[in-house]
Amino acid sequence: MKDDFSGLNKLTENVKKLEGQSEISLGTLFNDGFLQSNTNFQNIDELFEKAGFKVETPEDFDAIPQEEIDQFIRENTKYESFSDLQTKAVTEYVRKNLLSGLK
Repeated sequence: MKDDFSGLNKLTENVKKLEGQSEISLGTLFNDGFLQSNTNFQNIDELFEKAGFKVETPEDFDAIPQEEIDQFIRENTKYESFSDLQTKAVTEYVRKNLLSGLK
């Protein structure tokens, strides 16, 4: 009987792709589907707008006061902080990409 290692090979390929990524854009990480499933916001732009922040560049994002965004997230989502929301987004992103193409 011949073993079918195609699933293992695909998983290995997916791991290598993930290892090669050093940065993920906010739009990719906090995609519309993720935000609609995990918050009451349609997209990341709406979340930032409702929080009172204009984020158009990485510098804009870095300038957001952590306490303010954490308070907004705590008051408007089921998460305790932006870091908690981000952890959930990263987990979903990795799971989706790791299992991509597997049956």
